Amino acid sequence: MKNYYPAILIFVSLVTFTFYTYHELAATRNARREKLFEQRVSRVTELLRKQIIDYVQILKGCQALFHASDSVTADDWKEYVETLSLSMDYPGIQAVAYAEYIDKSFIPAIESDVRRGGYPEFKVKSNFQSDKLTPIIFIEPFTGRNLRAFGYDMYSETRRREAIDRALITGQPALTRRVILVQETEENIQPGFLLYLPIYRNHEATLTKQHRKKNIKGFVYSPFRANDLMQVVFSRFTDLHIEIYDGNIAASQNLLFKSDTGVYALKAIKRRKRSLLSDSTTYIAGTQWRMIVLPTDTFGSTVESREPALILAFGLSISVLLAILSIHIIRNKTRAVEDLQLSREIERKKDEFISIASHELKTPLTSIKAYLQLLERGDLKNNEYNFVKKSLAQIKKLNNLIADLLDVSKIQAGSLQLNLGDFPLKELIYESIEAVGHMYSSHEIVLESEVPEINLHGDKFRLEQALTNLLINGIKYSPRSTKISVSATLDNNEVQIKVKDSGIGISTESQGRIFEKFYRAEGLSSNLSGLGMGLFISNEIVGRHNGRIAVISEVNKGSVFIIKLPYS
Repeated sequence: MKNYYPAILIFVSLVTFTFYTYHELAATRNARREKLFEQRVSRVTELLRKQIIDYVQILKGCQALFHASDSVTADDWKEYVETLSLSMDYPGIQAVAYAEYIDKSFIPAIESDVRRGGYPEFKVKSNFQSDKLTPIIFIEPFTGRNLRAFGYDMYSETRRREAIDRALITGQPALTRRVILVQETEENIQPGFLLYLPIYRNHEATLTKQHRKKNIKGFVYSPFRANDLMQVVFSRFTDLHIEIYDGNIAASQNLLFKSDTGVYALKAIKRRKRSLLSDSTTYIAGTQWRMIVLPTDTFGSTVESREPALILAFGLSISVLLAILSIHIIRNKTRAVEDLQLSREIERKKDEFISIASHELKTPLTSIKAYLQLLERGDLKNNEYNFVKKSLAQIKKLNNLIADLLDVSKIQAGSLQLNLGDFPLKELIYESIEAVGHMYSSHEIVLESEVPEINLHGDKFRLEQALTNLLINGIKYSPRSTKISVSATLDNNEVQIKVKDSGIGISTESQGRIFEKFYRAEGLSSNLSGLGMGLFISNEIVGRHNGRIAVISEVNKGSVFIIKLPYS
């Protein structure tokens, strides 16, 4: 059992962590839901207040119409209200109307004036119990339900009168308490409310309450069917159950709006069993409303609500699986260690073999090369001479491969030595171009710009090896072109040496791997020889000079290799 203690410890630790995560996640989820709920409720309240403010602005526009004109006719009123596009821009509003503030004795005169204006059947509808009346003489749209309100004396009803007096005295918008609109018919009766704004004969002489009473002319107002209005305002809050009450008492007779048919909000308040519950009061245009908000079953995401349980199930499953995996790992631990050691030994022997083989091959190749060079100087026939030249070329390739293998071996072993010193950039570029030009007469290497007069610090031989390799690659992979371009520029304490060819290019997939050891891009012709070491060695050399090599290439359009080296 001692061997399995780690697996048991892992299992116990993971289970403990899973339960801890479950509880923390549940707490975090609840806190997040509470925060989201608070934001949504705040948005609901803000949106409701903004909507009423928008309607106040409409009435202020109507107020300005009266202030700007000595007299406003029914036609003027109709034309003005139609320009507001109420049904399109302000959904939920029932009408925009004007009521004249008159003495009881003035009833015959007002009826006569309205009838002459094109409404021969107009009549003031009132209980006539007050000396003052506010009959509705303009109302738009003048259709449907609104016809029932034409001529109605709003001052004859207690709650309307209270809001009218408040608007008259304060000069501010005033909202009524819950009422049933005159526009209601026998079907689908809804609670409603009205919003008033006073019109004064001389709006500049309204500084005191006495001035306002003396100068009052009438009231512009809008009636609202509460359910129709709130459905529009709260259309984006289907994840919340919203109830609005007139006043501070949440009773059915005070209910203004309920977002669905449920009545559980009142029960939730009494029992206080809901973790998410908002019960607040707000004052709008002088009237108190109580708003109760609860989340519905759709509040928040389903994934979020189930997240803790999912994490618990997932965590326990992972704990069991990891425990089984740990047991399996323990059982195979010895074998895994042995395999790792064997792999490292094979890699070490491979590098050792490459190093030894490279050194051992180099000695006989040097002798063969010397004999062939002596033979080349002898009296040979043309075909014999050509054979010797080809043999020397192949030996040169083999020597280069051996040199690359030795460099790779040194890089792997960390023994690649750099002989550092200062040297002109011009020497590096000119000598590299000259060396490659002697080896490959099939291509012209063109220096496209003047080489900057600066010195670099590094191993000139190794950097020349890297640049030479890029030039040879440009020639090797540009069989249909005869030109290789070289340029050198300075940019922010960095010299950039560019080698540009018009060859076969490199695919996007291969560009990410071309600097790997022994990697050769796919799709290369069998005529293009190589072991995939040149770019690896060049990249390592430049990297050890605190530089880097970049490549820009497109298939069949050539490549640009850029050596970037620091200088000071």
